[in-house]
Amino acid sequence: MEEVFIGFGSNLQDPKARLGEALSWLLALDSVSLVALSSLYRSEPVGLEDQPWFFNGVAWVRSELGARQILGSLQEIENRMGRVRRVPMGPRIIDLDLLLVGQRVIQEHGLQVPHPRMHLRRFVLEPMAEICPWVSHPVLGKTAKELLLELQDTKAVEMVGPWGVPGC
Repeated sequence: MEEVFIGFGSNLQDPKARLGEALSWLLALDSVSLVALSSLYRSEPVGLEDQPWFFNGVAWVRSELGARQILGSLQEIENRMGRVRRVPMGPRIIDLDLLLVGQRVIQEHGLQVPHPRMHLRRFVLEPMAEICPWVSHPVLGKTAKELLLELQDTKAVEMVGPWGVPGC
């Protein structure tokens, strides 16, 4: 079983509901079990700033799937939900990011673990540090809490409460 951290984000079409829908799809997979779920956070957009604020969160799950299979499942959920990649860092119905898979470091075509920008993003580190402050970045050798304390990202990120998904 691998310890896996997945980032969730949405800023279109009732983003809180979209995050709950994506989480439900993820937890419906036989090979995935939830360990912990962060609160929902509302965050200022990064990159393309002229768009609605995002809702974000992080799920910590255990899975028997390999990293490539997990990524495929996340992309399948995004596709089912109607995600279309038009503008880099632009508005989206759903964004599911594979952040960590245990302490593995993977650099393959179409798959990078740990996520290459997770340590630079407050909207990732805040929820991750909430549910597992001691989880370590396998390349940087620092915990989520340490990375958050050192973070230069000044974008606003505010906790807004629970996801509102039954059973979570």
